[in-house]
Amino acid sequence: MNTPPSRVYGLHLMIDAYGAEPKKLDDIGLLFDTLNSLPGLIGMNKIGFPHLAKFTEEGIAGISGMIMIVESHIAIHTYSKKDYLSLDVYSCKHFDHRKVSDLIERVYRPLETEVNLVERGKKFPAENLHA
Repeated sequence: MNTPPSRVYGLHLMIDAYGAEPKKLDDIGLLFDTLNSLPGLIGMNKIGFPHLAKFTEEGIAGISGMIMIVESHIAIHTYSKKDYLSLDVYSCKHFDHRKVSDLIERVYRPLETEVNLVERGKKFPAENLHA
């Protein structure tokens, strides 16, 4: 007989921010600072520094960045020509997702924000998989 799981594996926060300030969305230093500060804000542990890539394709220019954390990862994609920001925080450790959305709203000033929080691994075994 299978024993019910004792906990959820982790949380996956997804934020879509619309109508954000294009100048801020195109600021590679601001994205670096945002990614570099988020782990500490939510009690996570950074592995290194943010990795960033700026792209300039016509009509969809922006920046993508990611920081690995011991608990998983944080990724942000900005689209300055579309006034849009997409963020993911995936962690095996529970965290206060409101701190993340508050930071994004304060820093990037979007007109509208969609926040989705999903519990991942609802059947993740509490014990060793091979026990």
